[in-house]
Amino acid sequence: MQNLFSFRFSENIWRVMPDADPASSLWVIELRDADRREVSFAVIDSETGTLKWRRQVEGTDWWTSLTAFSDGHIYLHNYRYPEVPEPTDLLAVDGTTGLLAWITPGHVLVRNAGEGLLEVAARQGDSFKYLHCNAVTGELLSLDAALPEPDDEIILAEPVRYIGGNMYFDRLAQFVSDTTHGHIPVTIDYLEKRPYIIFSYYIYEQDKTVQYLLIVTDQKQQVLHEKLSEEREGTGRSTMMLKASTLVYLKNSNEFSSLTLS
Repeated sequence: MQNLFSFRFSENIWRVMPDADPASSLWVIELRDADRREVSFAVIDSETGTLKWRRQVEGTDWWTSLTAFSDGHIYLHNYRYPEVPEPTDLLAVDGTTGLLAWITPGHVLVRNAGEGLLEVAARQGDSFKYLHCNAVTGELLSLDAALPEPDDEIILAEPVRYIGGNMYFDRLAQFVSDTTHGHIPVTIDYLEKRPYIIFSYYIYEQDKTVQYLLIVTDQKQQVLHEKLSEEREGTGRSTMMLKASTLVYLKNSNEFSSLTLS
């Protein structure tokens, strides 16, 4: 196991997403500054341990959200009417530079259709009209039914959450307690990458919620035990994820970290 990279931002990390290309080591990060009500984005290369770029993107505002990363582009949704929780516009950002590449107002991303195309939708009354969109240029095209089905290869593994009442929770909690000499989890996120077993778990410590990362082998050898955050307002979601052999996890809501599980 090798520690690849750790980078701390001044803003909170809101969402992390890998490049859909299985061979890519790039990750896009959505950052939010609640005091300034500003959203920005950054790209990190977990293989080289470098921050490629970080910026506020033209055409975005507080309501903009990250939705996909593929074909060398990062796709964002704008919400033109913040009081309505439904995206209205699709923006594409060049994954290499962080510069706005194109906007398709009135259209939202449905899925990656493969062969350099996206499937998008535009609302028409109570229904939607579906089109294809060139992923690089943003050009809208008629929907081609002859396109092959996109490859649904799963490149990202996210943990399974276990809480009290789940049939496996007590067994996992006992394992964590035995391994850590007394920690009593209230919530456990669980991942496997043989021979490694990965736990992100929460305990109550001095009247506050504290999160830890625990990695052991299937021979019960402890590899890593690290505090990730404390004084959380609850238990976060997607605080760790696995792409191939790269484990990405978040610390203190603003620090991106990654490990290679060799």
